[in-house]
Amino acid sequence: MNFLILTFLFEKTSSSIATSFLWIAYALPSILVGPIASAAIDFTDKRKVLIITNLLQALLIFVYAISHQNSTFLLYTVVVFYSLINQFYVPAELASLPVVVKEKFLSQANGLFFITQQVALIVGFGVASSFYTYLKFETTLVICSFFLLIAAIATTLLPRMGYDKRKGDGFETNFFAFFKKIFDGYELIRKDRYVLAPFLLLISLQVIVTVIAINAPVIAREIFDIPIHLAGIILVVPAGLGSAFAAFGIPKLLRKQRKITIVSNFLFLLILTFFMLVFVLPLVPIVIRLILGMITLFTAGFAFVGILIPTQTFLQEKTPDDYRGRVFGNFWFLVTIATIFPVIFSGTLTEIFGIKILLFVLAISLAGIYVFIRNRGETFLQNSLK
Repeated sequence: MNFLILTFLFEKTSSSIATSFLWIAYALPSILVGPIASAAIDFTDKRKVLIITNLLQALLIFVYAISHQNSTFLLYTVVVFYSLINQFYVPAELASLPVVVKEKFLSQANGLFFITQQVALIVGFGVASSFYTYLKFETTLVICSFFLLIAAIATTLLPRMGYDKRKGDGFETNFFAFFKKIFDGYELIRKDRYVLAPFLLLISLQVIVTVIAINAPVIAREIFDIPIHLAGIILVVPAGLGSAFAAFGIPKLLRKQRKITIVSNFLFLLILTFFMLVFVLPLVPIVIRLILGMITLFTAGFAFVGILIPTQTFLQEKTPDDYRGRVFGNFWFLVTIATIFPVIFSGTLTEIFGIKILLFVLAISLAGIYVFIRNRGETFLQNSLK
């Protein structure tokens, strides 16, 4: 669905700024209701939230597909409502994993979680261009709606999950207690560096991934010199395969090495892939460029998950049980806030200077994170004990 909407919009406008505003539409609900939704997760059965949100998203996409008109405004509106539902779905999903899995199996569970995500990504982007070409936009959206319905059915198989029930305190007491929960979640993130450190790293990674995803059509055109409708196969599938392989291998590596060592090593590898995209690929012939480019993207996907799994596992381990909904909900809220300006800036930067300058800026940002972790990461965490 991401590929469909991004391709449809870029073909209509040929503007990276227009695709940047797609992210703004997605970001608005997170800004408006994100913190409230994340706190509400700690008061509700997460299983019910997952079922209801998947059903609502399936219905939304189906209605849009059968009533589709060539209206960019309507497309942005659908994205806003889809994102609004997601504000409840995402924190419930992330907070559920530590509930249904024992802590000693958490890294393996995160690995399996990312494997299923990446396999879905590979299949989705792999077939999306063919579906878009032969089945057209509306029919493919109906198929997306069907898969959301399957997701809703799948979540009914989850066990019921306990939650914080407040009884007999009166509306006013419960109202203020609810917003105190939101504030307490931010206080935990701010004060506990064992939560803050992985939290900030995950936000940084998500910002960079979002910027790259929004500019994928431009990368396909300017770096790889391929038609936009092939971006899913040439760009996303190799990265997804790398991510899937990493999801298999990283949990085993976590048994042998410290998480901070794994994170710093894969950060360095990810930086190298950015420099390959900027300085090497544009200089080689097209056939070699495609082969070398897919290898580079495979490596980038592997390195990204190599950072993501140990970081998220560490965050899940260090976050108290009754704070997980708020921590992961606030994570996506703050990711959205942190991403708005870079997305707008990246669209403008790409329009004026080209995609290579943008990728170089992202590589330098990753290099700054790498230097900090290598030189001050241990000290930053140890100060949390003080």
